[in-house]
Amino acid sequence: MLVGREREQRELAELVTRAVNGRSGALVLRGAAGIGKSALLADLARQAASRVDVLRASGVETEVNLPFAALHQLLRPLLGRLDRLPGPQAAALRATFGLESAPADRFLVALAVLSLLADAAEDRPLLVLVDDAHWLDGASADALLFLARRLDADGIALVLAARDDDARPFPAPGLPELRLGPLTTAAAQRLLAQTMPGTAAAARERLLHEAAGNPLALLELPTALTAEQLQGSAPLPEHLPLSERLHRLFLHRATRLPARTRWMLLLAAAEDGGDLATVLAAGGSSAGGMEALSPAVDVGLISVDGRELRFRHPLVRSALYQAASFPERQSAHLALAAALGEGDDRRVWHRAAAVVGSDDGVAQELAEVAGRARRTGGVAVATSALERAAALASSPRARACWLIQAAECAWSAAEAGRASMLLDRAESMTTEPELRGRAARVRGAITHASSSPATACRVLLEGARLVLRADAMLAGEMLVMAARAAWVGNDPATLTEIAGLVGQIDPEGVGPAGELRQHLGWLGQPRATEGGAPPEGKGAPHAGLLAWLRGTDPKPWVWPPTFLPHLVDDAETALDGHERAVVLLRTRGEAGALPMAVAPLAALQLTTGRWTSAIANATEALALADDTGQLAVACQLRAQLAWLAAARGDFARCRELADAALRGAVPRRIACAVATTHWALGMCALGEGEPARAAALLREVLAPGQPAEHFMVSWLVLPDLVEAWSRAGDHAKARAALQQFEDRVADLDLPRQRGLLRRSAALVATGATAERLFRQALEEPPPSPFEVGRTHLLFGEWLRRSRRVKAGREHLHTALTHFRLLGATPWAERATAELRAAGHRGAEPVDTTATVSQLTPRELQIVRFAAQGMTNQQIAAQLFLSPRTVGYHLYKVFPKLGVTSRGQLRDLDLDRPES
Repeated sequence: MLVGREREQRELAELVTRAVNGRSGALVLRGAAGIGKSALLADLARQAASRVDVLRASGVETEVNLPFAALHQLLRPLLGRLDRLPGPQAAALRATFGLESAPADRFLVALAVLSLLADAAEDRPLLVLVDDAHWLDGASADALLFLARRLDADGIALVLAARDDDARPFPAPGLPELRLGPLTTAAAQRLLAQTMPGTAAAARERLLHEAAGNPLALLELPTALTAEQLQGSAPLPEHLPLSERLHRLFLHRATRLPARTRWMLLLAAAEDGGDLATVLAAGGSSAGGMEALSPAVDVGLISVDGRELRFRHPLVRSALYQAASFPERQSAHLALAAALGEGDDRRVWHRAAAVVGSDDGVAQELAEVAGRARRTGGVAVATSALERAAALASSPRARACWLIQAAECAWSAAEAGRASMLLDRAESMTTEPELRGRAARVRGAITHASSSPATACRVLLEGARLVLRADAMLAGEMLVMAARAAWVGNDPATLTEIAGLVGQIDPEGVGPAGELRQHLGWLGQPRATEGGAPPEGKGAPHAGLLAWLRGTDPKPWVWPPTFLPHLVDDAETALDGHERAVVLLRTRGEAGALPMAVAPLAALQLTTGRWTSAIANATEALALADDTGQLAVACQLRAQLAWLAAARGDFARCRELADAALRGAVPRRIACAVATTHWALGMCALGEGEPARAAALLREVLAPGQPAEHFMVSWLVLPDLVEAWSRAGDHAKARAALQQFEDRVADLDLPRQRGLLRRSAALVATGATAERLFRQALEEPPPSPFEVGRTHLLFGEWLRRSRRVKAGREHLHTALTHFRLLGATPWAERATAELRAAGHRGAEPVDTTATVSQLTPRELQIVRFAAQGMTNQQIAAQLFLSPRTVGYHLYKVFPKLGVTSRGQLRDLDLDRPES
């Protein structure tokens, strides 16, 4: 019975209406226990049943350790559709239901859930209702949140109801929420009047006061009172049960039941998921067990539907279990374990719950459960299993080992706080170098992703030294992670130290480790930042750049880091390696590993002119980084997106992203992100026509000891700084910045950097010298379409001011074409203004690919895949979308591009300059 929830009913009904009209949506319904969430879901299901198909599931406290238990509830009606999914997705979903033995990656399972529901919604819109989401098993929760964030044009409405519970939270960042508060006094009075008519005024006021607007309390509290008390002929008790007292209210009903019934209820409370057969088997007799449960059914504590036993409310289950003594709970778990067959993971959990003290056998079984859970994507379950195994182990070494493994799983499940706590416990138990090294790897990863790169680098180096002789592969991975941290934290000296340690892994220097050592040593040399003789002759040892991009198993910490390949003229090769790594991660459904791999890919796309692709990749990776708590990479991605926003003229968006990036990066000394943000803000000022402000921002990247200083991002900034000072009219400072640029790259064999150096020199030169330098800059290999356009723009401006108007117009036309292809609006406007000043009155150059630059990042990704001949299902698998959403975007894109079929997409120029 719903009273006082008219606003919430309207909002939920609108969600369903949007689904009926082909637009999807998700909502998290939050509120305290008993506030009416379940009643709202039931009402919504009744009201919507004539317009949609309804799928329902509910989290169960004792099922939190069973991977995909809730998904099994939800998807059982759709299992006949599995053959309609792509093969890998169908196999992953079958594995979660025990229909196949293959491991099921959790992200591939989540994508399969999206595809399966979208396929069902093709026939009729779907309403998906999940109650008690705070009790979902981790694997199901991950899949449902993945689904919620990717619903688009699928005709699916998803509502997740979760209790406000600090002990068992249900975080769902980024999803819209509908919070249920207490009923108003008027609504509470109406509810009480409808359910308990004739209640005396004093009793009514007392009930209203104690319930404080909680509907469940209003319904249940009166049942604890006698008729005389309700009618006012007998005094009310001193305390009415509420909150914790509400638990005792449910127990009050149970205590009136026969002992045999109470025992069966305890078995049901301890059982894993409402499996009536298991409860009856544990009770010793099927017929006798059903007879014993009947009184509980009669008083409304439980309901039995076929083979499923359900409690009236989760609080009933919790109250019954918590009220039992430990010996009683122990007996219940042992009885349930005996009822379950060998090979059933639930049997292991029940045995573990019954153990007092140590039990190495059960601990080993739990570790094996964890291994199976990890293979099927249940890292949250694996964390709990390993933590419990550590608690049961008798050996300090075994406890430490399992706690470290649990921390690894917790980190994979994006539970950084829990992982840190587990590591603290493990490190207090062992001094063994190998174990402490493994712990350092996890702690270093957590620190790098969420906190200080300097601290992360120190932790990782200490850990690598501990395992350098014992485990070369682990040591190598930690050293690469440490090198990335040193790069991010602006610590070139430490790169030299790391190079020495890498050399100890491969003393002969002939493999990837040797190549990496050479490259790290070059980066750490003073020549890379301060001038002086270049080490080992001209140029950088490029081979080491790609040493860790080879092979078939890319790491999320893949080297090289942000911007580096572009700076040393190895961008194209590195782009190919990064793209292959990201494609492989997508294919395997490893969405959690994508942010760290996508960040350097997006940076290379930014610097080489693939802007729309960079925006699409960085935006997707940023959402994943925020979801998984990867603060450092999130800061870097925001900085990159800020630069792209500035280059495209979205100055408000640039400042918004920059502010967010600096708030996260400055206090943690994430120098690479701070430097990139200053570069972005400098570009913003240049685009707004404020060169003096641009110079002030850009010079911070070169200022020793400042938060924005970075030893190699400054290479990217120097050409812009020379231009900013030159346009501001401060030629002395422009020449000083040019000298810094020349000291860094003049003697190195880096043609693209040399072209930028000559353009910068032309800005402070005069006469024939300036013209010669501009022309030489244009003869060098182009660093990117944007930089080529800028060189033409600056040369065209110089020619016009030298009264060579016709020659200037040619360069300005070329610049305008480049800028329009990229969508570099401020620079296109500047080139247009220069053309007008040069007396141009004819039609402006026609941009045949302008429509491509108007596509959103998501639309461009979809169009690219479609142009390759991929089906909607194949595209959906790559982008973690549903096929229906892909089709919806293509429907919108065709008119923008002026095409009517997928075949025509192959004829469009999608590759210049975006790929």
